[in-house]
Amino acid sequence: MQPRVNSAAIRRLNTIRVFHALRENPNCAQRDLSRLTGLDKATTSAIVTQLLDDGLVERTEPPRPRRIGRPETALSIAPSAGLLVGARLEPGTIRIVTTTLAGAVLEQAQIPGSTDLGTALRRLHEGIDAAVAASRRADAEAPPVRGIGVGIPALMDRSGRLVLAPNLGWRDTPIRPLLEEALGARVQIDNDTKAAAMAERLFGACRGVEDFAYLTGHSGVGGGLFLGGRLYRGAQGFAGEVGHVTVVPGGRPCGCGKRGCLETYVSEPAILAQAGERGRTLPDLWAVAAAARDGDAAVRGVLEEAGRHLGFALSHLVNLTNPSLVVLGGNLSIVAELILPTLRAALDEHTLEPLRRDLRLLVSPLGPDAVPMGGIALAMEGFLSAPEPIRGILLP
Repeated sequence: MQPRVNSAAIRRLNTIRVFHALRENPNCAQRDLSRLTGLDKATTSAIVTQLLDDGLVERTEPPRPRRIGRPETALSIAPSAGLLVGARLEPGTIRIVTTTLAGAVLEQAQIPGSTDLGTALRRLHEGIDAAVAASRRADAEAPPVRGIGVGIPALMDRSGRLVLAPNLGWRDTPIRPLLEEALGARVQIDNDTKAAAMAERLFGACRGVEDFAYLTGHSGVGGGLFLGGRLYRGAQGFAGEVGHVTVVPGGRPCGCGKRGCLETYVSEPAILAQAGERGRTLPDLWAVAAAARDGDAAVRGVLEEAGRHLGFALSHLVNLTNPSLVVLGGNLSIVAELILPTLRAALDEHTLEPLRRDLRLLVSPLGPDAVPMGGIALAMEGFLSAPEPIRGILLP
């Protein structure tokens, strides 16, 4: 039998290609879109016409001198086309970001989190309502919310079910329907680090990079893998749990029930606890970084040990997957410059030389906002991939 062509899916994929080309190349001429996407002129024209009709794209005067002949207009994602909301759900904090449909940040907010599920969902709803209201203050037209994405430090299966969140104390929870009931809207949800890796691919240091590893640290430590240009999830969706690689057999107890996991030495709570054991009571990683820069030997020792453990775990990841780039993000970016010397030394010691030779290490330009921006990436993907993405307005 001849395979059937799903023309609607092809149109949707082509629309996504044109959208991202415009997002990355604002004020782009229509003829340039054909070159950027590889689509023929007729297909590009039909998609642009639809995007214009639906108010997602607008024509503007080009920022370059006009050529002789018929004047050419530029195309951009319309700022009034809608809002996206991204959130990071952590035990201690909930971080929320709102952006335009093109991903330009409008508002950022941080509110207290909770390990009580009902309390966390209520605070998330209140925080999103406040952030959206603040984003709309200067816009009389009140652009609609087009998508909501949430990153959670948890094992998430492919259906969006939370299997285990050790640091939140949640297990086997239908988190997607609970979020959608609490927020009254469709929600895209994923593991926080996978979401952050998507943000790096769309907005950060990994645009155009086919094979990279992303590591982040907040309440735990997570990893996201892009292999061959695609986010690698594994058989059940759990791939990338580098925080639970054993770095000290029989070492510190972990919330997952094991001992000696990487995150018991490298996560923010672990670093603060170890600093406290050495007589340094500090409120957060910003204070840890400041103390280390001021020459506090005890704090520097904690960070140097964290770098060694992270480099050891990362060497296994590099030996197995051979990425061209490793990005340190989330709260790891706050202390990156202080842990990189011992991290690099451990990588050099434990990684095969041909794999280490051309490996680049970068600190995420998205910093601690990588996960909420990952929520933006999830929201954007959900909106564009919906059967009727153009008309899919979620909230008034």
